[in-house]
Order: sequence, then C-alpha cells, then structure tokens
Amino acid sequence: MPTSAQIEVGTEVVLIVPKSDFDQTAILHNLGGGAIYLGGPNVTTSNGYKLDNGDKLTVPVGDHEALYAVADSGMPIVAVLTQIN
Repeated sequence: MPTSAQIEVGTEVVLIVPKSDFDQTAILHNLGGGAIYLGGPNVTTSNGYKLDNGDKLTVPVGDHEALYAVADSGMPIVAVLTQIN
C-alpha cells in the first residue's frame, strides 16, 4: 500500500523516505518555497540533486536505503508518495 506525506525541508538534513526491508519507488513533488537537494544522510546544497519549485521526480530507493533532503533557505515543502515494489 502506498504511503504519502508532505514534509517541510529546512537547512538541517531531514529524512524524507525511511529505510525499508524492500525496494521502494518514491514520487517526489516540490510544492514550493525554494529548491531542495536530495541525497544520502550527508546531503548538502553542494552535493545533492536539486529539485526546484514545482519539479517532480520518481526515484527508486533500494532496500535498507533511505532518502534525505535539505534546503539552502526557507522551508520548502515536498510531497512524498512511496510504494514498496
């Protein structure tokens, strides 16, 4: 069953897709408020994958892996829909 959430992303790294015992597919939508950067637990605005306002992305998240995000300013909101594969 899919799970969904809307998560505020600030200048501190935040977990947006938690680890699972199974492979997952995550659909992300930056709802606005500024760019967010995606990556592992050490993601920064310099090494993360940039998701601008309004951008959408589908990303596979492997078993026992997680996805994190950080913003360079503000409190952008990302909508997250995950499905175990």
